[in-house]
Amino acid sequence: MRAGQHSNPIGRWVFIVIFSLLLLPPKLSFGSEDELAGWTLVWSDEFSGPNGSGVDASKWTMETGGGGWGNNELQYYTDRSDNAYQENGSLIIKAIKETYTGPDGITRNYTSARLKTQNKFEQAYGRFEARLKVPFGQGIWPAFWMLGNNITQVDWPQCGEIDIMENIGREPSTVHGTVHGPGYSGASGIGASYTLPNGERFADAFHVFAVEWEPREIRWYVDGTLYHMLKPEHLPTGAAWVFDHPFFLLLNVAVGGNWPGNPDATTSFPQVMMVDYVRVYQRKVASVSAASYQGTRLANGAIVAAFGSHLATVTESASTIPLPMTLGGTTVKIKDSTGSERNAPLFFVSPVQVNYQIPTETIAGKASVTVTSADGYTSIGTADIAAVAPGLFTFNADGQGVGAGYALRYSNGQQHIEPIAQFDAQNKWIPLPINLGPETDQVFLILFGTGIRFHSSITLAVTIKIGGVDAEVLYAGPQGDFVGLDQLNVRLPRSLAGRGEVDVVLNVDGQSANPVRISIS
Repeated sequence: MRAGQHSNPIGRWVFIVIFSLLLLPPKLSFGSEDELAGWTLVWSDEFSGPNGSGVDASKWTMETGGGGWGNNELQYYTDRSDNAYQENGSLIIKAIKETYTGPDGITRNYTSARLKTQNKFEQAYGRFEARLKVPFGQGIWPAFWMLGNNITQVDWPQCGEIDIMENIGREPSTVHGTVHGPGYSGASGIGASYTLPNGERFADAFHVFAVEWEPREIRWYVDGTLYHMLKPEHLPTGAAWVFDHPFFLLLNVAVGGNWPGNPDATTSFPQVMMVDYVRVYQRKVASVSAASYQGTRLANGAIVAAFGSHLATVTESASTIPLPMTLGGTTVKIKDSTGSERNAPLFFVSPVQVNYQIPTETIAGKASVTVTSADGYTSIGTADIAAVAPGLFTFNADGQGVGAGYALRYSNGQQHIEPIAQFDAQNKWIPLPINLGPETDQVFLILFGTGIRFHSSITLAVTIKIGGVDAEVLYAGPQGDFVGLDQLNVRLPRSLAGRGEVDVVLNVDGQSANPVRISIS
């Protein structure tokens, strides 16, 4: 047998089995879709600056001005540290009763602060949350909310508004979550409220307020409790769903206005909103070897399975070579340690799984993986890119059990392909014993994997132990017929005769693959 890849019509059924595994969900369980619905932190402010320091100007703009802000509010928003500063790990937004004349020459009786991330951070879809403690009192109106980043082009409410949390001081136990858009704005905004039990007040403790925003759905939470969900069908007939583009964040404390009413003799000042943190997440996607289903170390050119939720809007398999860069409207981008970003070829997409190939040009080191579905939903994850990350395919498509491959026998000048696996009564693949035959026969094990081909050229870069016995590796490299698929040709030591089921342990440049099983009679 030559020390190169082996391919012939008799053995192509094995390749077809392997390739089919790439186009179908695995037979192992990664949990339900709910269990996969993890999140990756993509932006945050923990407000950990020195006491008395201002807000982080790289993240926030302090918006200034008065004029009522369309709601007949009474305050002037300043950019002073008197009204917004960091203290003991929190952002303090302070509404002050004072005589203040702004640049517009108008004297007002209240000042406060309004922070926004416009042009600094904007995102479509994800989880947006803040842990904060609200102020209280008649006429006090704290809010944590978002506006569409196209507001300068289409104005409000066409840009869309998502109010994650609003509280009006006369309702100390209740917060509101609302959306505004064309045909459902102002007093006609669509939302719901959440009330604490037993007369508890939001001003008495920190609470976590969040929305989870999907392409066609927005959900509101208080301290992890879902209290409202909105879909396009909930809008007024003919109204446009304007929540399909990036939004930016806002934090503010207003004084007075049409909704809360004005302060009265019961309202004390100053009033402060304390913000422990603001965090923004995207859906998490976990990428593993499509052969072993183990680890985050992935090799250039390797075949990968990514798991998450909302990864695609359809289930579709690739039907062309070269593999498509877009499949069912889904794309996968790999940004390597140098910042270079490339599209990944796709084998298979579904809402919870995407199989793709790491682009061979990807530079080793930390990389980000971004999966974008046809409806624009983005999931992100990370990977450690390396030259090698060996994984062996198995017939049961779970990285365990009998290795995917076959035996090749040379006997009396002829070669024979022999299966190494069979179905048991439960329709599960189990090892089929390999008979080493007479001394004159040479029997080779052909296995298939991924993440192997770019191994070093040093002696013993690739080693295999079968049942603890060193076996000669004749070839370890590309299979040649299928994208990303690697092949191993191994001479079976005759000393293994009669051993029964044994482990096959592969090591490539010091990296171990998932052990697989074979049987030798």
